[in-house]
Amino acid sequence: MKKYYEAYDDRYRQVHNEKNLAWAGEAHSPTIEKLLIKYGATINSSILEIGCGEGQNAIYLLSQGYNVIASDVSSEAIDWCKQKAEVKKVNEKAFFVMDVLSNKFSKKFDFIYSVAVLHMLVDDEDRHKFLQFIFNHLKPDGKAFIIVMGDGVTTRKTDKTKAFDLTDRQFGNDTIRVVTTSCRMVTKDEFASEIERANLKILNLYLDHKISGFSVSMVAEVERNK
Repeated sequence: MKKYYEAYDDRYRQVHNEKNLAWAGEAHSPTIEKLLIKYGATINSSILEIGCGEGQNAIYLLSQGYNVIASDVSSEAIDWCKQKAEVKKVNEKAFFVMDVLSNKFSKKFDFIYSVAVLHMLVDDEDRHKFLQFIFNHLKPDGKAFIIVMGDGVTTRKTDKTKAFDLTDRQFGNDTIRVVTTSCRMVTKDEFASEIERANLKILNLYLDHKISGFSVSMVAEVERNK
């Protein structure tokens, strides 16, 4: 049985099969590369994306020569990423299926980033596991960028038992019937507290209006506590 946060796998299948288009569009978020440059990433730096979705950010970074691997819990999303990577002539083997709440690597990374993933996790335990994964897989001097939907003030928590229920959603100029997905928005202070509980040190925490697909997001630049 799929976990509540795997509902996006079904949504991707519905949109890909019915529209043959990406649910989240084709645009990448320039914030990621700006942060990599800010913290001195090179083509030799090891970079992991958690929850790559349809691959917009990872495919762009791969096209720029970065050493990125990208995971998602959705096998449909990863299949889509591999097809797009082949078209863009970047490494399709960089994409793989993984649930970071129940799996781990034997290696650590110079950089880890996630865009619009943590807010899909509703339970406190799941959110903590996600942040612990980042802590456990960062090199001692590594940096992570955690980007979530939210304005820092609004709170919202959906009922995870409603995941997979069908709902009408706007898709471009059309209305399409897709599964319901989960969402939990927290305040800026709550976000900071969650990060610190995972033994991560906040270097910077701010709002960003340039994350593709969202009017406003919170961005946390973090590292391991020494």
